[in-house]
Amino acid sequence: MEIFDLAVIGAGAVGCAVAQRFALNGARVLVLEKGADILSGASKANSAILHTGFDAPPGSLELDCVRRGHAEYLALREEMNLPLLETGAIVVAWTEEEEARLGELERQAHLNGVADARILSVAEIRRIEPHLSDRARAGLHVPREHVIDPWSPFLGYVTQVRARGGEIVFDAEVTGGGFDGEAWTLEAPPHRFRARSVANCAGLFGDLVDQRLLGASSFEIRPRKGQFAVFDKAAARLLTSIILPVPSERTKGVVLCRTIFGNVLVGPTAEEQSDRLRATVTEPELRALLARAGEILPALRGMPVTAAYAGLRPATEKKEYRIHHDPAR
Repeated sequence: MEIFDLAVIGAGAVGCAVAQRFALNGARVLVLEKGADILSGASKANSAILHTGFDAPPGSLELDCVRRGHAEYLALREEMNLPLLETGAIVVAWTEEEEARLGELERQAHLNGVADARILSVAEIRRIEPHLSDRARAGLHVPREHVIDPWSPFLGYVTQVRARGGEIVFDAEVTGGGFDGEAWTLEAPPHRFRARSVANCAGLFGDLVDQRLLGASSFEIRPRKGQFAVFDKAAARLLTSIILPVPSERTKGVVLCRTIFGNVLVGPTAEEQSDRLRATVTEPELRALLARAGEILPALRGMPVTAAYAGLRPATEKKEYRIHHDPAR
């Protein structure tokens, strides 16, 4: 049986990127995806925002990943001709309390290397976003936050993996496996595969994969549903920037932005649930999203909604990013 250099479990955004990086560096890569296509789990509902890390905890793994990912995507964009909507973002303060927090958020951005972030007055916001609600008190401008295509980069990544001799297998849920000191044997009925190393990028099922392969997991996935609404393309003329809320401890909040396809997107909600598979759109939450969009951008009231969808984010019991390496296996 052939032994791959690396088996990547999960073909979401992270799994596709990990597979591409190793394939480009000469590894023979296998990608195992339990779904029928790439991005069929949590990643299918990503918001497609290219973040700078301006609000990440200073010195954190999250900041390191986001900053390096931002720079790498811009470099790959030139090589792979990937779409990019250079919008910039404004973190808008709607209350006196939120306005008071902008100064600290600006200092954090500068500490994180996002030196071009700066506080905007109401007049400056109005010049950039004339249709924004007059309830805006102030904002933090982050010029290098952008919008990308939520699909084509990752299709490009797995295309590169295949071009370098890698394999992507769909409908291949990893149900068990073991390490014999030389390589892993992975069970994905009716298939069996061998690989010297394994990268668990299984998203919503990451803790279960750890349990199946290692006997235990150091984290617990707690699915968090996010619902989105998509406005008609006529709405795109009303907005230039990504409109972000002042973030909370639990969530970055509801975002309003254009999409790479010419629409305007609002979302996500943040709803805890135990089901790892079903992400349903519910009328009360969708109405609340549309109402919030109208509060931010009053001209959106009455604008046709062309789509609504929901996805599940693999949140855990801790907020911070974590990468675990088991050198013995």
